[in-house]
Amino acid sequence: MAPPRALPLPHFTLPPLAGEDHLFVAALRSHISASPTPAAASLSRFLPGLSPLRLTHLILLLGPLAQGIPHGLLAALLPSPPPPLPLAVLLHSLQPRRCAELLASVLPSVTPHAFPDLLHHVLLTARLAAGAQRAAAVPALDVLFSSCARDKKLSRATLAYRAMRAHGMLPTVVSCNVFISAALRLRRPEIAVSFFREMRRCRMSPNAYTANMVMRAHCALGQVAEAAHVLDEMSDWGISRTVASFNTLIAAYCRDGGGIMEPALRLKKRMEQEGLMPNEVTYNTMVHGLCKIGNMRRANRLVAEMRANGVPPNTVTFNMLIHGYVRLGDNEAASRVHEEMMSARVGVDVVTYNALILGLCNEGKVKKAGRLVQELCRAKLEPNASTFMSLIVGQCKRQNSEKALDLLNAMKKSGFHPNYDGYKMVVSTFCKNKDFEGALDVLRDMLVRCMAPDKDLLHEFFEGLSEAKKLHLAEDLRSVANAPSLF
Repeated sequence: MAPPRALPLPHFTLPPLAGEDHLFVAALRSHISASPTPAAASLSRFLPGLSPLRLTHLILLLGPLAQGIPHGLLAALLPSPPPPLPLAVLLHSLQPRRCAELLASVLPSVTPHAFPDLLHHVLLTARLAAGAQRAAAVPALDVLFSSCARDKKLSRATLAYRAMRAHGMLPTVVSCNVFISAALRLRRPEIAVSFFREMRRCRMSPNAYTANMVMRAHCALGQVAEAAHVLDEMSDWGISRTVASFNTLIAAYCRDGGGIMEPALRLKKRMEQEGLMPNEVTYNTMVHGLCKIGNMRRANRLVAEMRANGVPPNTVTFNMLIHGYVRLGDNEAASRVHEEMMSARVGVDVVTYNALILGLCNEGKVKKAGRLVQELCRAKLEPNASTFMSLIVGQCKRQNSEKALDLLNAMKKSGFHPNYDGYKMVVSTFCKNKDFEGALDVLRDMLVRCMAPDKDLLHEFFEGLSEAKKLHLAEDLRSVANAPSLF
């Protein structure tokens, strides 16, 4: 689709200054241009009389001197929110870096309803600023577009882009990358993909960063085939594929491959054939994928390859191996990996301990898990929610419902929020121990936290009440929930 015919930039003239206005602007210009540069506080006697018209003429008269004025002094000249006319002229007067700094400080005060007016004035004053200071419209509009995107205001950035495109101007690829990056940070990959298509329609040349982010967007949308197509087309666009390009697609294959690692392995081989050496991200991604499907033999071979290629395994690598063995129930192998980690002097973190603690708790070895918690604290690491959940699992495995409840309460006091599975395990353990009063207390806490028990848990609870002939507890729970439909 061909872009629309460019519109000429509008003409705009300012009313001339006369009388007191002229004297005021001349005096303020002289004050600002003085050496040494005056402090922002010295403007206090001028600010009450500084109208938008006077400020606009002042900026035009300063000309190139505006570049040397400190940011604080410029910000002091502008009221909050800034009037659109002088701000627009000032944006044209500054170099892109200074323009971006100014917009970062003033854009938060510009309301959504006032932004279109500011954008209109930036277009309106482009010729005026160009005639007075040899400025151009494109840099100011481009910086406005990228500043809005950097501030995660995609609707404003879109308005700025449409205004540029309507007048035959296009943003730089760096600004386009800022927009795509903002869309990804906001978890809107569909916007990133749509904008990239717009870039291609307008024949804007992407760079490696653009292509890599678009691949990420496709992968986030589950469009792995489209991401692979972008990787293949990079050479046609004159872009060299990077390690990050391959890593993005390898991560998608490892995550969405349904346990099939062959595409990721083939891509790694292709990467090496193109002269790009896999880095720790490449290896760790693939080790994670192999550990997730329980292929520990191949994961260990890959770790050996890492060492052979001069890429030392790091904390993340060892943590994934430990967690992989824990998932398989092989705690002895997990302990051996931990010992290897210590002998290699690779730093351990709370994730390392959590994986080992979980493995022990899955077997009900709560005393050994407790010793690991003490070791964790001696290492000046703080237990987190996963630590507490693992310990709760261990106590539930041993049918210690009271201790599990104590851990649940300690978890809340430490500022962590137990999830539904944690509550369900504790309730189920109380029911197995025929302690329905304890189960009722936990269910009440769940309801207070807006967690509705599922049918299986309610069935287990009520079936136990019926066998124990304690159906009166059901009425207590009903009164707390105030939701008969749950039952």
